[in-house]
Amino acid sequence: MTSSIRVVSGLLKGRKIPTLQGHGIRPTSIRAREALFSILGPVIPGACVADFFAGSGSIGIEALSRGAAKAIFVEQNPEAGRILENTLAQFKLEAQSQVFIHDVALAIQNSLLVGWQPFDVLYFDPPYQYEHSHDLLKCMEHANVVARTGQIIYEHFSKLAPPSSIGTWTHTRTAKYGDTALTFYQPQAPTDPMSNSEA
Repeated sequence: MTSSIRVVSGLLKGRKIPTLQGHGIRPTSIRAREALFSILGPVIPGACVADFFAGSGSIGIEALSRGAAKAIFVEQNPEAGRILENTLAQFKLEAQSQVFIHDVALAIQNSLLVGWQPFDVLYFDPPYQYEHSHDLLKCMEHANVVARTGQIIYEHFSKLAPPSSIGTWTHTRTAKYGDTALTFYQPQAPTDPMSNSEA
């Protein structure tokens, strides 16, 4: 069974995005999506966006609607992945997007996905009951898939504390919207050991 949510803003404003009900799929609320894109603001136009645990693909589609250059979607549920592929085709977004029906942990090692990076925005939205979120975030940091000027957004249950840092990713803010929290990280450029040496 499917329901639908609407694109909030941009060229596709008001268009319905079908979403598979159940199966651990939990579309990000309109309130949280509006807040997310308000925070990201000018980062989105021209950006390369990754939507991991994509579900309906609402985050990546919203980004494309607002001017992102391309979006990659990773969703491990085959039925949800096929619905998302159909949605992108109906919205005529195939040339700007790619859907991987794949486990996220394996997808970040996939040579096809690697060809789309580095990502300017990486949105990570695992099921709230998913037990390996922090480990997977560490794997993504180690895989170096995000641009040095990029943003990583981790959506999680608001009562759970996110990591204060993830390798070279530093925590910049957490915003809460009901049961949903959005935690932002940014890569930190490695320190040049010669920069502090005396001449």
